[in-house]
Amino acid sequence: MPSIKAVVRKEVVNSDHKANIKIRVSHNRKVRYIKTAWYIDPKYMGSDGMIKASYPGQSKLNGAILLLLQQYNDIIADAGPDIIHTDINSLISKLKGQKTHGSGFLAYMKYRIEQLQKESRFSYASSYQVTIDHLEAFTHKKEIEFKEITIGFLRDFEGYLKQVKKARVNTCRIYLNNIRAVFYHAIDADIIKQYISPFRKFKIEQEKSQKRSLDIADLKELLKLRPGVTKQQQRAIDIFFLIFYLVGINLKDLLYLKPDSVHKGRIMYKRFKTGREYSIKIFPAAQKILNRYPGEKYLLNFMDKKEKVSPIRIHEADHDILSQVNKLLKTIVKNKKLGFKISTYSARHSWATIAAKLGVSRDTISHALGHGIDSMTDIYIDFDLEKVDEANKLVISKLNGRSTKVS
Repeated sequence: MPSIKAVVRKEVVNSDHKANIKIRVSHNRKVRYIKTAWYIDPKYMGSDGMIKASYPGQSKLNGAILLLLQQYNDIIADAGPDIIHTDINSLISKLKGQKTHGSGFLAYMKYRIEQLQKESRFSYASSYQVTIDHLEAFTHKKEIEFKEITIGFLRDFEGYLKQVKKARVNTCRIYLNNIRAVFYHAIDADIIKQYISPFRKFKIEQEKSQKRSLDIADLKELLKLRPGVTKQQQRAIDIFFLIFYLVGINLKDLLYLKPDSVHKGRIMYKRFKTGREYSIKIFPAAQKILNRYPGEKYLLNFMDKKEKVSPIRIHEADHDILSQVNKLLKTIVKNKKLGFKISTYSARHSWATIAAKLGVSRDTISHALGHGIDSMTDIYIDFDLEKVDEANKLVISKLNGRSTKVS
């Protein structure tokens, strides 16, 4: 029968020199650990799995640990004698309240798709499903074990994508990144051991993208077109320039801003992709666009309208808006026979490229775009914020034809 006990692993501590209190699960001569929400200096953990009396709040923490252990023991008891035939990974999932999935890689990837869909992360879920389809076609199998996915397997799969599916390097990168993400999630969930992952040594190839940035002349040309295009196209141009004026903010982050995201003339938000916090000064050019599309639930009304029209979706609402805006921008460029390619991402690239040409330091540009930020605190250092504000003012002034001296 399985046995459980609260432990700390003294060799694994955080920056505060505290270790996570884990629940050690022993079953059929195998051991796995379940993380808890509690951290403690290892010296306070007794050999009996209880917190020593010398620890402040010892009684309360021990009570919480005992309650969790009781819940796990109840789950084991409810499973009955057949629990002895359950593999430890399935047992861990059962204890953590997760849906039991197969031990294979594809089964776990399908489980992750279900989780992503519950989180309304439909684009990622869709990408994972396409990856599964390619893996099944490549192997002619409906299941693949984690241990089968070796460096050689990944190289052969990449070759299959390029030769048979005619996929480009960066398209292959998407599928390989998905496989890597599932491995990392399985490791974090204690489903597999870290040494099984082939990504310790396998490097995913990346191809340098074509130039995505527009220069000042291109941007001015696009701005001049706004009065003479359709309302839908005007909105697309406005969204493009709002991204530009807000230092290349990601469209998803922009669309999900709430009215209370604005504080003292700044937009404060946490980026979906990285979880990092940002603070961007709203200059008049950006405020002018914000004033055109006031929302109720959201800062901008695009999401309000989208959710009212279609509350049940197969993709995120922001995905639909992104697709529509990019199509409209490309139509404008094609119809007006402009000599450049464009997408919402071009706004971010354009801001960075123009800032660099104006003499803004690489460090300031990286800080503005969120690259290489070491901690949350870095974002809120006034000196750094002032540098980003000055850089953005410089870029916007250049577009508006004003003085562009670097201070």
